[in-house]
Amino acid sequence: MLPVVFGFFLASVAAVAQLQSGRILGTVHDPQSATVSGATVTVTNAATSLSKTLSTDSDGSYVVTPLDPGTYNVRVTAPGFQTVVQNGIELTVGQSVRVDLSLVLGSTATEVQVIAEAPLLNTEAGGLGQVIDNKQIVDMPLNGRSFTELARLAPGAALLPATGNVQNVRPELVNGNVISGVRGSQTMFLLDAVDVSEEHQGGTWIQTSIDALQEFSVQQNAYSSEFAGAGGTFNSTTKPGTNDFHGSLFEFLRNEKLDARNFFAQTREVLKRNQFGGTIGGPVWIPKVYNGRNKTFFFVSYEGQTQRDSNVTASIVPSVAQRNGDFSARGLSPIYDPLTTRGTARTQFVGNIIPQNRLSPQTLFFNRYIPLPNSGSGTFISSPLLAYNSSKWTLRGDREISSNTKLFVRYSRSGNSEDDQDPFPALGSSHLQGPAADIAAALTSNLGSRVVHEFRFSHLFGNYRSVAYFQGQGAQLDQQAGITGLQGLQQADISSIPAFTFSGYTGFSGNAGDGRPKWQDRSAYEFDDNLTWIKGKHILKFGTRIYHRNILFTDSRTHNGLFNYTGVMTQNPASATGTGDSMADWMLGYPASAGRSNPATWWGGIGTYWHFFAQDDFKVSDRLTLNLGLRYEYTPWLTPYRNQGATFDPSVAKPIIVSSDTDAIDLAAQPAAAVGYALYANLIQTTHQAGLPITVTANDTKQFAPRIGFA
Repeated sequence: MLPVVFGFFLASVAAVAQLQSGRILGTVHDPQSATVSGATVTVTNAATSLSKTLSTDSDGSYVVTPLDPGTYNVRVTAPGFQTVVQNGIELTVGQSVRVDLSLVLGSTATEVQVIAEAPLLNTEAGGLGQVIDNKQIVDMPLNGRSFTELARLAPGAALLPATGNVQNVRPELVNGNVISGVRGSQTMFLLDAVDVSEEHQGGTWIQTSIDALQEFSVQQNAYSSEFAGAGGTFNSTTKPGTNDFHGSLFEFLRNEKLDARNFFAQTREVLKRNQFGGTIGGPVWIPKVYNGRNKTFFFVSYEGQTQRDSNVTASIVPSVAQRNGDFSARGLSPIYDPLTTRGTARTQFVGNIIPQNRLSPQTLFFNRYIPLPNSGSGTFISSPLLAYNSSKWTLRGDREISSNTKLFVRYSRSGNSEDDQDPFPALGSSHLQGPAADIAAALTSNLGSRVVHEFRFSHLFGNYRSVAYFQGQGAQLDQQAGITGLQGLQQADISSIPAFTFSGYTGFSGNAGDGRPKWQDRSAYEFDDNLTWIKGKHILKFGTRIYHRNILFTDSRTHNGLFNYTGVMTQNPASATGTGDSMADWMLGYPASAGRSNPATWWGGIGTYWHFFAQDDFKVSDRLTLNLGLRYEYTPWLTPYRNQGATFDPSVAKPIIVSSDTDAIDLAAQPAAAVGYALYANLIQTTHQAGLPITVTANDTKQFAPRIGFA
C-alpha cells in the first residue's frame, strides 16, 4: 500500500444539536465535484476501535449517528478511487461535525490521509453554545474543583452567588449560573443526556468530579427541540473506558498557613482543604476468562474532600450590666416601666435600671446561650468552624452487544456531610447531610443504515437532613426555663429551644434560623425514547420524554415558639423616638409579639410530565441548513401529598378551598388540621365541592414550543 499524505481545509464544522451523542455527516465527491453514491464510509472511535459502516446515498451524502464524544477517524472507499482516510476528528458533546471528502482516481490499495484544520464556522445548526473540553476542565485552575466555574468562559454566562437555602451539602449551591440572562434556578443540568437538575430551587444533585468528565457544553439558546426548559443548559458527559488502561491519582491541598489574619478577627481563621482521589479505566479484562478489547469498557472515578474553614462574625450582644437590668451606661436609650402605663404616660425606671425582682426568670435561663462581649466595641467576635466532608463516585460501563447495538450504564453518587458551628458557642453545632445518586442506562440500536433507535433511563434520588440545636431536648429545656403553653404542638423528639429576635441585637434560635430540623426526599424517574431517520437531505428525529417526580419536604419552622423583642414595651408612648430598648424588653420578659407554627410534617407532591418533540435538520443546499423543530410539553401541577394543597378565594362563601377528590378532608395530614377545621369549618370546602382539580390550579395543555434556526 502506498500512503499519500497531504493536508487541506475541510468544511468540518461543529454544531450543538443533540443531548449527548453527536454525529458525523458529510458528502463524498469525485475529482469533478460530482457526488459519489454507494461509497463505503467507516467511522471509527480512535480510543475504543468501535466502528460504524454505511454507504452514501444517491446524493453522495452520509450521516453517522449517534456517536459519543471523542476522537474519530473517517475512512471512505469506492471502486475506481483511492481510499481516503480522515484522522483526528474531534467530536464534542452533542455536536454535529461535517466532514466532506473528495476521492482521487486510482486503486483502493492506495490510501490518502487527510489532515483537517480547526473548523471556522457552524454550518449545521443555529444554536449558540460553548464547549469546554477535557483539557480545559483538568488544566485550568478551579477554586474548589467545580466544573460549573468554567461556565465563565462562555459568552453570555455569569456565575453569581447561589440563592435560596444554600449549604455545601445542598444542590442549590450551584444555582447561581445565569445563562443568557435567565436566572440560575432555571438552568438545566444534563449528565450523559439525563436530567440531574434540582427542580425546587435550582442546581444539581450530582456534582461530578472534574476528573470523571470528558467535556461539557453550555447551551445558551436557539437549541434543538430535543432540549427541554427555557433557560440555559449544562450538558456534560462522563469519560468512557478505552482499549488502553489509563489511571490517575491526585491530591490538592489548601490551608491558612500563608494567609493574613482578617482585620476583624482576633486570631487567624482556620482553612484546611484536602481534595484527593483517582481514576482508572480501560477494557474489561479477566485473564484467561474474558478480553473486552474492542467490546466492553469500564471507567471508575473517586474524589474525596475534607474541609475545615471559618468566617469572622460580629454579633451585637448585651453587656454584663444589661444582663443585670442596668441600662444606665452612656449611649443607651431611656427605658420606661410598662406596668406604669396610663394612657400615653409611662414612668421611666429609676436610674434607667430594672429592679432585680422584675427580671424575668425565663430570660435569666436563656441568657446562658448569649455570649459576653469580647471586643473593645462591645461586640462578640467569633469564627465558627464549618466542617465539610464529601465523596464523589462515578462508575461507567460501555458494551458493544453487536455491530448495531450498544449498551451504556452509569452509577454516580455524591455523599456529603457538614457540621456548622453557631456564632454563639453555647448553642453548639448542627449536623447536615445531603447524599444523592443517579443510575442511568441507554440502549442504542441501528435499525438498518438510515434509522437509529435510542432508549434511555435514569433514576435520580437525593435527600437532605439537618439537625436542630439541642434536638429532642426542647421540651425539657422549656420546662426548666419555666415556659409553658408550647407543649400542645411541640413534637418532643425534634423539639428545641424557641427562636428569639431583638431589634438592634443579634438573635438566636434552636432551629439555626432556617427551620431545622428539615428533611427532604426527592426522587425522579426519566424515560427517553428517540428515533432518528436519515432521509435524503433531512435528518429527522422524534422523541418522547416521560419524567416522574416525587418530592417530599418537612420544615420545623417555628414550632418551638418565636418571640420578637422590639423595644416597644419600654418605650415612652408619648414620645417613642429615642426611647426603649429591645434588650430591656427581653430582661423584663415582655415580647412585642409571639407565635408558633405547626411541627415538622411531610408535604410535597407527585406528578408525571409528558414531553414530545420532532426535529428536522434540513440541508437545503451546501450553503444553507434549516433547523426546524416543535416541542410539546404536558407538565402538570404536582398532586399534593395527602391532599395538602389549598387556596383562598374571597369571592365565594367558603373561601378556604382544600385539595380533595371527595367532600371529605384528610384531617390527619397535619397535627393542627383538626383544630383549624373546628374553628373555620363553615368557611372551608374541598376542591371537589368547588369544581376545581385536586391540584387546585388547572393544568396548561397548550405548551407548544416551536424551534427555528438556520446556519
